[in-house]
Amino acid sequence: MNRDHDILNQLHKMRILIVDDDQDLCNLVRSRFLADGYERVDILSSGEEALSHVMGAVADRMSYDLVLLDLCLPGETDGRAVYKGLCDHLDIAIVIISGISASDEIIEALKSGMVEEYIVKPFDLEVLFLKCERILSRRLFSQQLRQSHRRNQMLFLNILQVMAKVLEAKDPYTKFHSENVAKYARQIGKRVGYNEQQLELIQVAGVLHDFGKIGIKESVLNKPGALTDYEYEAVKRHPLIASAILEPIEELRVIIDDIKHHHERYDGNGYPDGLRGQEIPLGARILCVADSYDAMTSSRAYHEPMSEEEAVAELKRCRGKQFDPHLVDMFVDVIEENRKRRNRIVQLRNQSE
Repeated sequence: MNRDHDILNQLHKMRILIVDDDQDLCNLVRSRFLADGYERVDILSSGEEALSHVMGAVADRMSYDLVLLDLCLPGETDGRAVYKGLCDHLDIAIVIISGISASDEIIEALKSGMVEEYIVKPFDLEVLFLKCERILSRRLFSQQLRQSHRRNQMLFLNILQVMAKVLEAKDPYTKFHSENVAKYARQIGKRVGYNEQQLELIQVAGVLHDFGKIGIKESVLNKPGALTDYEYEAVKRHPLIASAILEPIEELRVIIDDIKHHHERYDGNGYPDGLRGQEIPLGARILCVADSYDAMTSSRAYHEPMSEEEAVAELKRCRGKQFDPHLVDMFVDVIEENRKRRNRIVQLRNQSE
């Protein structure tokens, strides 16, 4: 019962806007929603006001959930212009109320989901209210699903980060390495044009790219001198170990190949499969650049860290050989932007002191 009450409270907090120049009709519809417990039902009479007001509400993070819209509005901006303006920019449910039959354009809008309902005047108030409440309920359920999915994603990412920490505890020289690679990979992905979901996935791949080292002996991982051929072959198996461990996790299957092939070389001399050029998955090529840069600029058992300038020079030297040349160019730009940002922060801090 408490859950039902909570859902009802959330439903009644959803914001509704009525756009119609028939003031009596607007008041009648508004009163019906208020009588049922809805807290915010606004009224506007022109298209110009509607577009301006809705955009302003969005800017204030107070967007509407449902707009009841008359097509025949006074002024230059009619109802058709309003619903197209809203659909082009905002995620708002739209119910059109009109005294005429739906045009072919409106029918297509209904089919595509741009418009939820088309109600012809005169209408039964109770039927209108029930249809609107069904739309709002469906919208609320969709919002809750997205929030739940987002929470699950964050929980999942936290678990993965803990898994990476287990590896870092085994190999102290890789402390913060997975986090750095994830950060750099996301920055490169953004330059490439990845959408938000793709950016999240390449970030996860960065966190887990070396997870297969959990199957390698610590004495090998932390060996200060050169590895024997046998030891090197064991280390080279870590991408395959990672892909085998992570493959059963459905959410990770889309990035398994990125992790598996992040040690392939652009010239075909990498491992485990000797892929070359565009044969290597884009995510793996991104990870290769990010991983190599952080490895070069970090202290390891077998080398002292390079400076930022030395590591950039090495990336450029190996573009087209070890690395995708276009990704190197993008990442060098990212490094330069990061350097400028750090310098600005230092300047501002010095000025404040």
